[in-house]
Amino acid sequence: MEATETERPERPEPPALRIVLPGWLAALRSPVLLGAALLIVASLVLRLLILRDSYFVEDDLLFVGDAYRSDLTLDFVTRVHKGHFMPGALALTWVLSRIAPYDWLLVAGVTFVAQALFSVLALRLLRNLFGTRPAILPLLILILFSPLAIPAFGWWAAAINAVPLQLVLVLALTDQLRFSRGEGGRYGWRALAWCGVGMAFSTKGVFVTFLLFALTTAFLRERETGWIASAFGEVRRHWRLWSAHVLALAAYTVLYLARRGTAPGEGASMPDPDVTTELLSLLLGRTFPSGAIGGPIDWSPTAVGGLAEPSDALVIGSWVILATLLVVTVLHRRRALRAWIVLAGYLLLADAVPTVIARGSYTSLVGLETRYVADAVVILAICLGLALLPVEGESGAYRRALPAPSSLSLVAGLTSGAYLILSMVSIGAYRDTLTGDRVRAYLETAREQLAAAPENVVIYPTPLPDDIVLPVNGERRLSSHLLAPLARPAIRVRMTHPEPSEEARVFDKDGKLVPMSVFGFFAARGEGERCMPTLDGTAFFPDAISFGGKATAGALAYISDRPVSVTVEVGEERIVLSLKETSGGLVHFPVTGVSRGMNIVMNDPTAPLCLTGVALGAPVPQGGQPS
Repeated sequence: MEATETERPERPEPPALRIVLPGWLAALRSPVLLGAALLIVASLVLRLLILRDSYFVEDDLLFVGDAYRSDLTLDFVTRVHKGHFMPGALALTWVLSRIAPYDWLLVAGVTFVAQALFSVLALRLLRNLFGTRPAILPLLILILFSPLAIPAFGWWAAAINAVPLQLVLVLALTDQLRFSRGEGGRYGWRALAWCGVGMAFSTKGVFVTFLLFALTTAFLRERETGWIASAFGEVRRHWRLWSAHVLALAAYTVLYLARRGTAPGEGASMPDPDVTTELLSLLLGRTFPSGAIGGPIDWSPTAVGGLAEPSDALVIGSWVILATLLVVTVLHRRRALRAWIVLAGYLLLADAVPTVIARGSYTSLVGLETRYVADAVVILAICLGLALLPVEGESGAYRRALPAPSSLSLVAGLTSGAYLILSMVSIGAYRDTLTGDRVRAYLETAREQLAAAPENVVIYPTPLPDDIVLPVNGERRLSSHLLAPLARPAIRVRMTHPEPSEEARVFDKDGKLVPMSVFGFFAARGEGERCMPTLDGTAFFPDAISFGGKATAGALAYISDRPVSVTVEVGEERIVLSLKETSGGLVHFPVTGVSRGMNIVMNDPTAPLCLTGVALGAPVPQGGQPS
């Protein structure tokens, strides 16, 4: 019997485990994109440190106070704030302030998310312009780590202008690029829409249109023809789109001029020639060039962070580096000069001219504030890229042969490393100037005091200390404007409209509620007298001066055997006070009238009222003086 081998069934292969990565994560297998992602993460960690060390300052407090003084109306969002017309920014601050007043975590979170979005979109723009090549990483480093953009990021009032404008720049340029490459007319109209968003958040948004037109005609379409011929051709072919841009600019300008009166004494004015010259020499001669190479290294501390103070050696070195880049790129790269012209034009028209118009009448020190050129960091990176690299699809970009790729990579690596080191030193030095602890402690104390205050507390308006809000802000720096958002609704009303009270309170320099006194005119009974003299039931004080306004108050010290009523006359204002029976009372009352001289009239001349002291002036903490 012949043995046969039993056939065994084949075992099925075990199922293969496949993990499909999301497209964005799979893209990180590219060394360039992985490096870009690491740079973005590192820059965001650095931004978190800036936000941790920062806090509300100056204009931030004014925005919160304004939000609680007004409803979210067209009149409110179209007000001009210190020369800035920014309805989108005012609407955003109103919403965030109403959600949680003086909540740094909230506003810092919004700023951080916007910055993260900007970082990713900036990378997308560089890829669309130049392709996914290692050469875009130095440009990304410039955008992400420039010290020029750091101060505006950490100051909320500046960030609501600067960060949205930077976002708009990369979004509008990306859509304009796609439109120029023939991907659809809708991208051109989307770029126009982004220009509108930019204008809603910053007056510099009006210059995005000019930037789009300049880059489109210089690099994105008909590059080989002359720049002027390209410009005429662009207008001829797409006249509807560019006409819409012009109409948007005209509408914005008309609206700005119509609303300029909502900020009297602020904003645009006739520049002083000497101030203007000094301002421009600081802004364009020192601050921007030193910041462009990673400076300024040194900062001068101020209430809002720091002013750039680059050394003369750094300034000279920065100009040498920029001049060398200009010469080398023009010699090697066709149309490189166009990129430098665009950069210079943007710096002059979008950054220097508005700053001179808004600030050139009184101080040149604003030329040391990097926030005025923070948006130029994006333009610098894009124009530097255009001066060095061909855009996608461009042929014949260079006049002569380039050095070996290994040599170019070495130079790019060394310069990027040097830039990063210098930037880290500058940013670290800037962080040392941030002093948010003072304002944080003041606001937290005021918040706790208001939370613990009884419902019937009467709090008179007093200016916040000078080291928190500067006196130039007038009545907008009063506690009734800036601290009222921290109070319960009923107390908030009485902070704005205080009543006569024998237990009036004010905020002291640390944010605590303390008994009130009046600083200014004071008169008291003479030595050995029981009461101050009156004539026919009237006491007249000709030397009492009232400047009026919200931060003016009077005080009466008195003795009375029964409740009585008196009328205080200050100019045309009449204040009726109901005084209680007391052997030694003191009542404070608000005064809004402007006058020299004050009358106190006994409504019942026979009433047994004895005046022992009178005061008229500014509400202050007991024993203190006005801020």
